[in-house]
Amino acid sequence: MSEAIQNAIAAHVWSGLLLVVLLAWLEYVFPPSPGDSTMLFAFFLAGRGTMALPAVAAAALAGSVLGAMTAYAIGARLGRSYFFLRSAWARQELARIERWYARHGARFLMVNRFLPGVRGFFLYAAGITRLGARAVLVHSTVSNVLWVALLAWAGTSLGSTWEEVRVVFQRYVWGIAAFLAAYVVLAIIRARRRSAPLTPSS
Repeated sequence: MSEAIQNAIAAHVWSGLLLVVLLAWLEYVFPPSPGDSTMLFAFFLAGRGTMALPAVAAAALAGSVLGAMTAYAIGARLGRSYFFLRSAWARQELARIERWYARHGARFLMVNRFLPGVRGFFLYAAGITRLGARAVLVHSTVSNVLWVALLAWAGTSLGSTWEEVRVVFQRYVWGIAAFLAAYVVLAIIRARRRSAPLTPSS
């Protein structure tokens, strides 16, 4: 997150809350956007009394939910005619996620917010595979509520300076992501073993 964004958030409450909504939304649509760090910084300020904690939480959740549903809507509207046509890797990943959705439904979206960098991809894929909008809204919102709660705890509890909070939270995030990635890999391996044809013994 740039120093300009930090200054804008700290300078005025309403412009700060608007930036929280905007960047939380944009992170789903354009993943390099610093949505998480913006929300975390706003919660850090809330922990020091500069901003109201309920207002920051509402702004963070509103932007996150809007971002998730925007990514879903883009995927549903444009679908394969636009996305993943030039990348064989992306097409393969999309096919894999489609199989996961076919097996688990929208429940799979409950982990998407905890996977940095690819969370928006899950919502695009949900739109492309035409999952029901209501189920997507419910399960992605549950994921966002849990994530915003984690950010609120981290911003108000992990340190006395912004740099300390940022560094410690980054370790938490990558730890969670590594655990979930390992779980997904193991689930894929188990699924492939179950679906592998049995060879007759000689």
